[in-house]
Amino acid sequence: MSRYDFKEHDPFAPIVYTYPNTALLHRETSKYQDIQIRQHPYFGRMLILDDVVQLTERDEFFYHEMLVHPVLHTHPDPKHVLIIGGGDGASMREVLRHMGVESVTLAEIDERVVAVSREYFPTLRSGFEDPRAEVVFTDGIKHVQNPPRKYDAIIVDSTDPIGPAENLFSGDFYKAAAEALTENGLFVTQSESLMFHAEFVTEVHNRLKAAFPIADCYAQAIATYAGNWWTFSVGSKQLNPRTPQRRPRMATRLYSAEVHRKAFLAKSIMKKLAAGTIDW
Repeated sequence: MSRYDFKEHDPFAPIVYTYPNTALLHRETSKYQDIQIRQHPYFGRMLILDDVVQLTERDEFFYHEMLVHPVLHTHPDPKHVLIIGGGDGASMREVLRHMGVESVTLAEIDERVVAVSREYFPTLRSGFEDPRAEVVFTDGIKHVQNPPRKYDAIIVDSTDPIGPAENLFSGDFYKAAAEALTENGLFVTQSESLMFHAEFVTEVHNRLKAAFPIADCYAQAIATYAGNWWTFSVGSKQLNPRTPQRRPRMATRLYSAEVHRKAFLAKSIMKKLAAGTIDW
């Protein structure tokens, strides 16, 4: 199998990552995007959409554990969860590790991402076989605007805020998500790098403040995402997202109650974030 360097083309980042010595396992163009699966000697298999790395087998847990577990452990008893995006299945896998969860709905616009991920990423696909899981191929915004039920948590596992994902970061979407949540529900979205995209993180935070009584932000280092210092923005109806209500009952690789508490940005940074005065 021939190997060569893969160079990202990330229009949302000021740098370019290159992954040497990769092998192309699969490539296709769906209705929505270019999909590649590549094999890297260190990172293992990589899911690449429109020439931007979305996950690697080696480090995906840093992102997926921290996207899912803080809000689900903030809620005292989450029963019904909605994931928007996340067609690779990893976020759904993490949600379903909470034994009290009765249903998780995955609203993914591109069914080919699901099909390709199920074929090439056996460590991600366990959730697809779980009887509590439902996959619907639809626009996540439309699903939230007309939800079949109220959710205890809504988790947005999206690509960068360009193209099909751009409207997932709008104020109107956040207000619709708040309406789709139960009275103590929580919302979380990945919100890009605090290093490279501080202005954008501020925009997301202030839109969430307009839609939710409580808005907050936490971060995790992720080596394969440009900017590394990756943020997760939370909207909450009434629960303080900095305080986990339950201790983890699963063997996580990264997440813990201590990690949860320490991941949230310092109050001094949050003041600058809200004011749009972060100046690095």
